[in-house]
Amino acid sequence: MFKPHKSGRLHIIRDKLLLVILIILLINTTLIAFGYYFTISLLTGTDSVLLYKQELARDLSDYSQRLARNLEVHDMPSVRYALAEYDYAVETATGSDELIEVIINEGRRLQEIIHNEADSRIRERVLIAINNDIRVQQTEEVKHMAIRISNGQLTISPEYLLEEGTVKHIEKLFSPDRYYDNKNIDVEIENGVGQIIVPQTFDEQIRALSDDLNSMRIRLQETRVIAGLSEMVGPGIILQVYDAENNSGSDSLVHDADIRDIVNELFSAGARGVSVGNQRLTATSAIRCIGPLVMVNHNQIPANPVVIQAVGDPELLISGLQIIANELERERGLIFEISASGFIKLPAYTHNE
Repeated sequence: MFKPHKSGRLHIIRDKLLLVILIILLINTTLIAFGYYFTISLLTGTDSVLLYKQELARDLSDYSQRLARNLEVHDMPSVRYALAEYDYAVETATGSDELIEVIINEGRRLQEIIHNEADSRIRERVLIAINNDIRVQQTEEVKHMAIRISNGQLTISPEYLLEEGTVKHIEKLFSPDRYYDNKNIDVEIENGVGQIIVPQTFDEQIRALSDDLNSMRIRLQETRVIAGLSEMVGPGIILQVYDAENNSGSDSLVHDADIRDIVNELFSAGARGVSVGNQRLTATSAIRCIGPLVMVNHNQIPANPVVIQAVGDPELLISGLQIIANELERERGLIFEISASGFIKLPAYTHNE
């Protein structure tokens, strides 16, 4: 009588225990599922925002390229560099906040460079048109000419100093589809030659001096980039040169002369900048071997492979390397791996004594 009763109680306790375990498992499963759903939703929402901002940033790049072409400054080195630098910053941005900062700061700088270069070019073209005018060339007295663009209207004062054909040519330069407006150009003509002068009002003088300062800063940065003293960004190629696999002596190794020949071919093919082993090359850079070591700018670089990066037209650079690559592969067994890239970032020059 006693044993069956004990067995019944154990059975009831076991059932209750199983029920509790089942409830706990159900709660845990629900919490895990909710947490998973919440995390996925959060990540998806974050990715969507980031993707949207990336698309917005690329739209700004496309607009800037169209604007540069429309203003006929897309071929200017400073504009090309600014566009490449902006695109690189967009592609390498790691988060939404960083991307917004790129759009605001780099995008504004890109627009300023485009408009400053366009302003400089239009002034040069207007001055060329004026100096090619027969009436101007025949003017001996000192004359002042004011060219104003406001609300899409061009006024030249005094207009009699220019022939009708010159006036029409200047009107075409300031066509509305090029976004020119509120431009003031003052020219002084003396002995048949015109020169652009600084406006006379204080506000215009400040504005003109500010524009000149910005232009000089842009040209200084452009010069530093070309000289190798600042980073260079743009499309280009990555070249890796390996020693021969057979390792049959000195000829199977990559030597300093090989690197110099490759670099010369890259520059001949139109490379705007080159780095070897992450060392930027300049007009005074040295590439030499000290025993098994390869030294560039007096810095040791990794070998096997020797990594060479170049900014320029990838197709032209690859084509320019074909002859020397085929020759070194055929005669000495060196191995070349070449890949094109839309974003190459060359470091600034460094020199260790």
